[in-house]
Amino acid sequence: MPTAEQLRRERHGMSRCDNCYVRQTEKPLHKCAGCKAVKYCSRECQVAQWKAHRPICQNNSTLGLLLKEHEKTPLGILQRLGLPDGISMYELDQRLEKWVRLHKTTLLATCIHALRLPDDVSRARSHVLYLRLRACASDEHGGSARKYFAVEDAYPVAVAEARLWDDPWPGSLQQLQTLRNSDQARSTGEVTAVMVECSPLAVQTVPFGSLKGFPFAVVPEWKQVLIAHVKAGSHYKDMHFRG
Repeated sequence: MPTAEQLRRERHGMSRCDNCYVRQTEKPLHKCAGCKAVKYCSRECQVAQWKAHRPICQNNSTLGLLLKEHEKTPLGILQRLGLPDGISMYELDQRLEKWVRLHKTTLLATCIHALRLPDDVSRARSHVLYLRLRACASDEHGGSARKYFAVEDAYPVAVAEARLWDDPWPGSLQQLQTLRNSDQARSTGEVTAVMVECSPLAVQTVPFGSLKGFPFAVVPEWKQVLIAHVKAGSHYKDMHFRG
């Protein structure tokens, strides 16, 4: 079971270039200007990874543009009645994007335990972690972006099963497989993802790569740890997996 010091070291080493996987501690990283979900250490690495990254990046960017246009339509205005704080679908999507960025290292750590990767890292190929969220109102989040959403449920899902689910699951998993093929060809480790869903938004893919052996045991109570951590709006450095 990792100690607090081990978790701090992991946090600093988990951010990597999405192409060459150099650590953030070794070289400054910059976010993709399109999706803001991945980081690169150089323009060369971003160009090299563009073929694999483009479908996910364009999907995220296109979704944002469509929701922005939709918010001023009669249906878009009506949908505000069912969303917390009277926000639009576009604003909900922006909140989710920010929440994922703030909790990304937390999601990676949780995914490692949920998929039992320390026991068998190959499960990164056969499974993903499904995460169902609930959007919170201001009386819950208090203006903290880390508390914009609460975790309602989370569990591993076999990729073979999820491919049979409704859109956009098949397409999202195919894009994830493209990333897997790219990483496996370069022998840089395994790739998996957390599939994040907050109704009425469609499920969104948060991929993680360069996954290799882990020097700690699986914590069975990972879900309880995640729920409590997100509810408190804590930073990853304060996350402790204790059985």
